[in-house]
Amino acid sequence: MEQGDGSAAAAAEQQAGGAEEQQLAEDLLHRFERVIHSDPLIDEVGFLHPTQFNSLGCGQDGDSAPQAPELQHGYFWCRDHKLAISAEILPKLYRAARDAYYSSRNAPLPATHLMSHTKALLILCPDMLTAWNSRKMVLSEKYDFTKLKDELQLCALILSYSPKNESTWSHRRWVLKQVAEQHQDMAELVEKESVLVKGIAERSKMNYRAWRHRCWLIPYMTRKQVLDELKKSTRWSELHVADNCCFHYRRSLLLALLDIRENREDSLSWESETYLLWKEELRWNEMLIRRYQGRESLWNHRRFLSQWWIQQLLAVEKTCPSMTSQVDLFIIQEIGLLSECLNDPVDEFEESHVQAELSALYILWISKAVTTPFTQPASVATVYLLE
Repeated sequence: MEQGDGSAAAAAEQQAGGAEEQQLAEDLLHRFERVIHSDPLIDEVGFLHPTQFNSLGCGQDGDSAPQAPELQHGYFWCRDHKLAISAEILPKLYRAARDAYYSSRNAPLPATHLMSHTKALLILCPDMLTAWNSRKMVLSEKYDFTKLKDELQLCALILSYSPKNESTWSHRRWVLKQVAEQHQDMAELVEKESVLVKGIAERSKMNYRAWRHRCWLIPYMTRKQVLDELKKSTRWSELHVADNCCFHYRRSLLLALLDIRENREDSLSWESETYLLWKEELRWNEMLIRRYQGRESLWNHRRFLSQWWIQQLLAVEKTCPSMTSQVDLFIIQEIGLLSECLNDPVDEFEESHVQAELSALYILWISKAVTTPFTQPASVATVYLLE
């Protein structure tokens, strides 16, 4: 009899302990949601070990700032739009946020509850696609530019510590598309997006997702913005010659310029500007090839540039035949570049060997390209770029 009473008491104690732990997790979630609601301009999140968290000077009271009593607890710290969360509570906090989201998703509660729970959950786990979809459903009910701007702020916050998260990039594009469908002028937003992606690319090397987002923005750019982006990306490319992503972005910009069709009066002038722009890009690329040996991204970019250039020279020769073939002159110039690359002095890193191999492959490619008839220049260049 005593044994049965002991088992029942132990079960009751265990149940009480589980209820207490659940209540603690719910309290943590409530505090966390208050923190992120109190400062909608938070732009950085850090998940810190308890020892690191204590070094912030929070002690057991969190941020001791008297103007923010809601932040005075030992697991969250928020100041100057920077948020720190103690890693000690992450498992409990995540489970509480997940359970709260599932409960509010089907409950007849105001949409603000669902948005609050999904925001907390996505900061902790941005890969939760159902949470992103729930936010899309709420935002789709009524167009609200202010709420969509807040959504961009949330995406930027998550990308500050998870810059390669595909779900967040995808949601950000969805938000921008909603804005574009209602607002014809996207120039300001596109400019801000470009600054954001540039900053992320600086912190996260070889971030294909960030550069793809930047390419996605090109159709929303004006002609002037495309030219400005091409100019601004020049310096960045010179400092990151091994990053093919930035050169892919330049190729996308150049193709966008080819697709731009001005009015008939300016068409001849625009074609002349494009011709000069392409010639300058070839010269700039050659300078980088000579300066940085063995960079495959530079040779890939030159193939793209040469493809279009040869097409234009062949088109000119068809309409205006001359004694001197411009294509032959261009090929001679490229062979001269090959000769220099083959004669580069040997270095201890064997970059000259890689340079010689890449230049030889380029000449083989261009010799085949010249003997192949060209049709539809823009579409051929597009196919090459996608490859």
